[in-house]
Amino acid sequence: MEFRILGALEAVHGGSPLALGGPRHRRLLAALLLNVDSLVPTGRLIAALWRDDPPRSAPAMLHVRVCEVRAALRPGRQEHNAGLLHRDGGYLLRLGADCLDAREFDRLAAAGVRSLADGDPETARTALADALALWRGPAVVEFADEPFARAEVARLAESRLRALEHRLEADLATGRAGDVIGELEGLVVEHPLRERFRSLLMLALYRAGRPAEAVRAYHGAREVLAEQLGLDPSDELQRLNAAILRRDSALDATAPARPPAPTLTPTPTPTPPPAPARSGRAGGALPAPLTSFIGRRAEIEEVGSVVRGGGRLVTLTGVGGVGKSRLALEIAAAGRAAFPDGVWLVELAALGQPGLVPHTVATALGLREHPHRPPTEVLAERLAGSAALIVLDDCEHLVDEVAELADRLLRSCPGLHILATSRERLGITGETLRPVAGLAVPPPGAATAEVAAADAVRLLVERAAAVEPGFALTDANAAGVAQICRRLDGLPLAIELAAAGIHAYGVDQVAARLDDRFGLLTHGSRTAPTRHQTLRAVVEWSFERLPEPERRLFDRLCVFVGGFTLEAAESLGVVPGDPQPVADLLARLVDTSLVVPDGRGPVSRYRMLETLRAYGWERLEAAGRAEETRDRHAALILSTVESARGPLHGAQQPAWLDRLDADLGNIRAALDWSLGRGDAETAVRLAGSLYPLWDQRGRYREGRRWLTRALALDAPVPPQVRARALNSAAGLAVIQGDLAGAAAASEEAAELSRSADDPAAGAYALQMLGLTAIYAGDLDRAVRVLEESLDNGRRAGDRWLEGFTLLFLTVAALSRGDYAATERLTEESDAVLRTVGDPEGLAWISVFRAVVAWQRGDRAGAAASTAGAVRGFGALGHLWGISIGLFLAGQLAGDGGDPEAATTLLAASEAMRRSVGAALLPFMGAWLDGGLTRARAALGPERYEVAARDGRSMRARAAIAAAMPHIEDGH
Repeated sequence: MEFRILGALEAVHGGSPLALGGPRHRRLLAALLLNVDSLVPTGRLIAALWRDDPPRSAPAMLHVRVCEVRAALRPGRQEHNAGLLHRDGGYLLRLGADCLDAREFDRLAAAGVRSLADGDPETARTALADALALWRGPAVVEFADEPFARAEVARLAESRLRALEHRLEADLATGRAGDVIGELEGLVVEHPLRERFRSLLMLALYRAGRPAEAVRAYHGAREVLAEQLGLDPSDELQRLNAAILRRDSALDATAPARPPAPTLTPTPTPTPPPAPARSGRAGGALPAPLTSFIGRRAEIEEVGSVVRGGGRLVTLTGVGGVGKSRLALEIAAAGRAAFPDGVWLVELAALGQPGLVPHTVATALGLREHPHRPPTEVLAERLAGSAALIVLDDCEHLVDEVAELADRLLRSCPGLHILATSRERLGITGETLRPVAGLAVPPPGAATAEVAAADAVRLLVERAAAVEPGFALTDANAAGVAQICRRLDGLPLAIELAAAGIHAYGVDQVAARLDDRFGLLTHGSRTAPTRHQTLRAVVEWSFERLPEPERRLFDRLCVFVGGFTLEAAESLGVVPGDPQPVADLLARLVDTSLVVPDGRGPVSRYRMLETLRAYGWERLEAAGRAEETRDRHAALILSTVESARGPLHGAQQPAWLDRLDADLGNIRAALDWSLGRGDAETAVRLAGSLYPLWDQRGRYREGRRWLTRALALDAPVPPQVRARALNSAAGLAVIQGDLAGAAAASEEAAELSRSADDPAAGAYALQMLGLTAIYAGDLDRAVRVLEESLDNGRRAGDRWLEGFTLLFLTVAALSRGDYAATERLTEESDAVLRTVGDPEGLAWISVFRAVVAWQRGDRAGAAASTAGAVRGFGALGHLWGISIGLFLAGQLAGDGGDPEAATTLLAASEAMRRSVGAALLPFMGAWLDGGLTRARAALGPERYEVAARDGRSMRARAAIAAAMPHIEDGH
């Protein structure tokens, strides 16, 4: 699916344009595309569709138009909402990075500018020409003069002219002076005040051996500028003219064409909000903002120059709610071109206990756990030699751990830069501090125009209009708005909370209540930290407006770490005697900005700002309800996790894995709380039920750590509960190659299961013992144990256990090289697991079918089965499984006469397997060595190493894309 706005508006699927409907449908889609991945307030969309005369039913009619646009887009975007999402206050169109021609233009143009700066004009010329070729006419030509489009159209037009200037500069630097003179002459006529075209024309004429005409071009520029603007040519243009007159050798064709004359236009081009950051060469991404960013342009430039320059560790400090996090994202987005190896955001607010900072940073960078190396060491190795930027957000509660990691990485990685946000400095050598103050506020007695220009006022008005369409700054309310902003010290969080109350109380009432609330600062607790006091007053003011049922829900919701669903809020927040449903109370908390929607993922989730969570937590502790609430939270999370055990072994496996992943912060908090309380049963039940999550998401090390701590508690636990946790520990251990640990855990689990007469748990324990024996090379014992497991599973009537035991017997047959038995067992397991619908099991069946077909010389059959395995594991995010699919694809590529692709895919497979710490399956070692040996012989050492390096650096998605041409359609 491709969207085009660089010309007439188009949506193209499969090479054919989609019918988008009438003028209002096209106008709506244009407004969304011009603000892609950003929330567009309902009021702005209504203004775009009906201008100054919207009907009373405009909100309802807008919703109808949105539904119709969704329907028009669904042929190319199969999800129900077609990527067009409703959020409180507006609509949001989400697109992939390569789905919009304007984004592709920005990406190619930026790449061209970087190549030009790096002294590679030929590469720059190609990239810039490709960027300009995307233009089919003026941007959204049919709406270019509309108010809703004007600013972005102007930005795109200016970006196109700059790209054209850079392309012409590259033309001159590559000796094409004579080829561009005619083009430049036309551009000078079309843009007579744009000095850069003049300077490029002068340089082109000079290099083409026409110096007299170059001087004449300068005099033409002087006449036009004097006549239209009353100005002389810029100093740069005058210096270029002087250099031409003296035939300066610096102007020779061998010198780079860098005439630095500025652009002169009668009116300045509007500066748009920064676009969402795109990946660097090595990866990384920043989230697309849901609201506009107001003010702080000087700070973005000043701090950004420090971050891009010598400030390798820059920390933004300030009171909670002052806007440190959003400012850091804007700085990172504006400076991403300076970090070709990637810009990453690492959010630390949800980490409630120490020990996980290196792991969280590694996960954000796409690195997986290593079984024998600490994550800090893996990070240092990954970032060595990289020119990258990491944004560490919300460090204050883990400042010592963050400081230690930052110090280690900065010392080991000379090209790494870190931008941190924290309420206090990290306190390590080389740190540059940049305090962040509130937004600019209007002075007392300011006129309406001066009030409107203040950044704090702009923020308040925009956010108030989002909850009360039609709200605007007027002469009547300007004094009250200015007073609110001044009294709140320009703090963005406080202002947004105030804006949420304007709809209910009006400007004057809000201003009056703020007068009362700030009186608390003088008479409040002297022991409270200064950095908390202003924000505490804002939070208390907002909180005290809530009715008692909403207060009780707010207090309870603060226990959630990283977010929650409506169902979770209902489970934890119901209080006997409250007449209102939790859903209604939660909606009110969202309306007052005390809870915010978290739009990531298919299930609606919510979260509380960390400052508000801390405030609610203080209330709970002061009321003596903190322990009871944490107990209830742990019980809720345990219930959620245990309810997933059945679905995780069936067709709903992907959805439940995503759900558990979204609740990972809550899971960790519940584990930490139950372990700290010595609540062995809760800890063992919880840790023992999470094996599929630890396994399929490659978190073997973390899962084993939780299980080890839980199983070590000295408290009685029901035998079946302990057996389940031991089986989980054994499964994680055997995958990581810890055969002794796996055997010990499996044997204890088997004994407990026998004593409890639990054949299902016994079957699972014997599975793990059998798999351990396979890895140890004791195949006779493996088969005996697995056959006993199969009997137990059938006796328990558990089809999933039966099917997976058959899969483990298949692995034993493969390890013997018995392909007839492998084929028979594969079909048996398929017949069982089809009835269960387990996606992981079906993906393993595809692996075994591929191996049998490959070994029998049926390359087409092997390719088709490998494609099924790769797709199956890819849909689950099962990195170990994906690595095995890539292994088979690499072998098939080698057999098909493409040793380069074979090397790349086999190297990618090994890198992925090692990144999660999985041991090599016994039957794969010799095949791997053989495939790599043949590829090295065909390529030679140098080409082989280049291909292997490419494979080792691939992310999962890129590796899958590289594999598909060798396995799709049986080729």
